[in-house]
Amino acid sequence: MYTVALAELKDGMILGDNITIGEKVVIKKGAKVDSIIRKQLAAYKLIAVNILEEEDFAETYYGKVKVSRVFKKFEEDYTANLMAYKVAVDSFIYKKVPFRIQDLLEIVKNLVHEKMHGRELFAYLYLHLPSEDQLPYAHGLNVALISKIFARWLGLNEKETEDLCISGFLFDLGKYMIPPDILYKPTKLNRMEYDLVKTHAFHGYYLLDHYSKNVNSHVLNATLQHHEYTDGSGYPQGLRGSEIDPCAKIMTILDTYEAMTSARSYRAAKCPYEVIHILEHNMLQHYDVHFTQLFARNIVDELIGSRVMLNDGTTWEVMMNNGNDLSRPILRNDNDVLDLSKNRDLSITGIL
Repeated sequence: MYTVALAELKDGMILGDNITIGEKVVIKKGAKVDSIIRKQLAAYKLIAVNILEEEDFAETYYGKVKVSRVFKKFEEDYTANLMAYKVAVDSFIYKKVPFRIQDLLEIVKNLVHEKMHGRELFAYLYLHLPSEDQLPYAHGLNVALISKIFARWLGLNEKETEDLCISGFLFDLGKYMIPPDILYKPTKLNRMEYDLVKTHAFHGYYLLDHYSKNVNSHVLNATLQHHEYTDGSGYPQGLRGSEIDPCAKIMTILDTYEAMTSARSYRAAKCPYEVIHILEHNMLQHYDVHFTQLFARNIVDELIGSRVMLNDGTTWEVMMNNGNDLSRPILRNDNDVLDLSKNRDLSITGIL
C-alpha cells in the first residue's frame, strides 16, 4: 500500500482504506477509482489517499516480493550494476585493465544496503532471471552480494568483508577462458571437456596474479582453490582442510548454492531446501563444516514463515527448523503439523 495525491489518482486504482466523515464510512476500502470517486474525494477536501498495490493481493511472501515496487527497483539497479561489472570484467579479460577494487565494492553497496536482510536479498536473486548471455557475469555478481550477507553472519570486520566480496566477484574469472558451449553444456561433459573446465581455476589465478596486482593473497587463493575439497578430492592441487584458504572454503559453498538456485536455459532453479540438503549431505567430504553449518542455518532461519510446496503437491507454512536436519523443517497448515524429518518420502520442492 502506498499514498497517492488526489491529483495523481488514476482510474482503476483501488482504495486501501475506508474514507470516513466523522464515524460514517462514505467510501469503502477496495473501491475502484473512477471520475465519480475522484469528485467525491475532492468534495471531502482530502489531499491524498492510500492505494493498494499488486503485492497487497499476493498470498505468499515470494508472491508479494515479485510484484513489489522495491523488487522492480532492485531489478533496475541490478541491471545497471551488472553492466558496470561486465565492463570491468571484459576490460580485464580482453585488455588487461586492472580491476578498480573500490568500484567493485561500490556495486555491492549499491545493491545490498545496510538494513537489507538475507531473506530479502535471497528472494530477489531467486526471482530475478538474467538473460543467457548475462549468466557468467550474474554468477559473479550474485556470489559477491551473498558474500556481503554471509560476512555479516560470520561477524567479519570491514577489511575481511571486503576481501570476501572481492573474492566473490573474481573467484570464477578463469571460466571466461572456457568456450561457452562447453561451460554451459546441458548434458554431461566428457573427460576431455571436464579436464578443460578444471583449468579455469589456474587461469583465473594466473590472470589476477599477473595483471591485477592490487588483489591480496586471500582473493588469489579463492580464485585458485575454490574447487578444493576438505578431504583432498578437489582440484587443482588436491589440498586438504587447513591447507585451503578460508576465503576459498567460503567461495566453494557460495558458488554451489548460487549456481544451483539460479535458473538455466536447460533446467529450472533448484529450491533452496534442495541445495541445503546437498550441502549437508556432502559437508564432511567436501565443505568446511563450520562455514557450511553457519550458512545453511542462516538460510533456513530466514525461510521460517514461508509458504512451501512439497513433492506431493500440497502447500504448507514453515513453522520451525530441525537443528540436525536443516533441509527438513517442521511445517503446518490449517489443520496439521508435519515434521519432514520423520516423513522421508516428502520433501520441499519450491518456495511460494
